[in-house]
Amino acid sequence: MKMSKLILAVAIAAASFSGAASADNLILNGGFDAVAGGKLNDFITVGAGQEAIAHWTVGGVSVDVINNSYNAISGNSIDMLGTPGPGAISQSFTAVAGATYTLSFDLTHNPYSHGAELDVFVGNQKYSFDGSSGVTNYTFNFVAASASETLTFKSVGGDGYSGAVLDNVSVTAAVPEPETYAMMLAGLGLVGAIARRRKAAK
Repeated sequence: MKMSKLILAVAIAAASFSGAASADNLILNGGFDAVAGGKLNDFITVGAGQEAIAHWTVGGVSVDVINNSYNAISGNSIDMLGTPGPGAISQSFTAVAGATYTLSFDLTHNPYSHGAELDVFVGNQKYSFDGSSGVTNYTFNFVAASASETLTFKSVGGDGYSGAVLDNVSVTAAVPEPETYAMMLAGLGLVGAIARRRKAAK
């Protein structure tokens, strides 16, 4: 195979990988729309140990699943402070130890809240966020510590009933930056140039 064809093949493969990786959400029911009882008109409280939110484990005291109320972001959202709270939700997913993943979620607050802090635990790390502003998307990378990771969101502070509002959670395999592909292709081009010089020198 000529070097130019090899470079083109690598570029196509890289683009394909990039598109595939960004589409595979490892978190199930990240939008919280699969909830026992169907569509909500207001909110329901889900206590610790109850299984109303598909694929999520509720801890702490309770969380509220809200819809069309209390600053719900899109469809169903989770008011992390519950009635009463504080609450936590977690979900385990399969990962590759040492691999990099991207966590993304939307965060805001119940308008009646006096505190909307949220702690996030994943990859043996703790991250803290303030949800007291408008809807904000948070996206960051983390390194998986093991083959089975657990993502946990935990309410911190608040007035007991109204807290941080969470929605649209996703974990995907991190996609290398475009610069990484550019460096790889440049390296292949250099190898090709060296090979051509050696061939011409014979």
